[in-house]
Amino acid sequence: MDLLNSSFVLYLMIGAGVGLAVYLADRAGTRTERCIRVATAVPFWPLYVPVLLRGAGPTSASNELEPLDDMAAAIAQVDRELQAALGSLRGWAESVLTREKVRFGELHSAWIAQAQRIREMDCFLSLPEHTTGTGNKGVIERLQQNEQARHRNLQRIQRLRDRAYNDLMGTLAWVRELVSMIHLAKFTGAPASRAEEIVAQMAAGVEGLSEVTWHEEEGFEKANTIVRLSGR
Repeated sequence: MDLLNSSFVLYLMIGAGVGLAVYLADRAGTRTERCIRVATAVPFWPLYVPVLLRGAGPTSASNELEPLDDMAAAIAQVDRELQAALGSLRGWAESVLTREKVRFGELHSAWIAQAQRIREMDCFLSLPEHTTGTGNKGVIERLQQNEQARHRNLQRIQRLRDRAYNDLMGTLAWVRELVSMIHLAKFTGAPASRAEEIVAQMAAGVEGLSEVTWHEEEGFEKANTIVRLSGR
């Protein structure tokens, strides 16, 4: 009996390791689909080992470095362009680069956090719908009211998600515009003060993105409060 228990524990430990490997290597499909694959990899790990071994070559390593989605790809692209533009300030407007270095790190972190927040809303919005079930008339009416209230909340979350996505992509497009202005200023021989002005405006973008996020959350909470007070 002890031998059987030890074998079972060892089996689960190997399954947990394979599940972790699947999580790290699998970037395809939606978040829900990936979670299902990881969950099934633990008890059925012998079926996943050959797949992992086939994908252990150079091609899988390059695929793992690919962006998760369009938001990650856009952030990576803008970040590369931004770093190139900031690098061009050396020897020309280097003082502003030193002064705003921390804020640029905060700007990048704000992009990442906003994208992750959108993914979490997408994951929640992708959850399956549930039927109202059966029962007496009073129970069914109550369930229908609950489902209607849930549907209204989902609509609000969808609008919140769309605004957050548009704000993120709009901010990235705005930074790309400012990046091109930095290059233009340098190529036309503009004074360093012009570059400092552009960089300071760009660094302030982290505050603008945070402000938009806060107002969205605040508006969403007010809407929920109104619904609760109205007794719906």
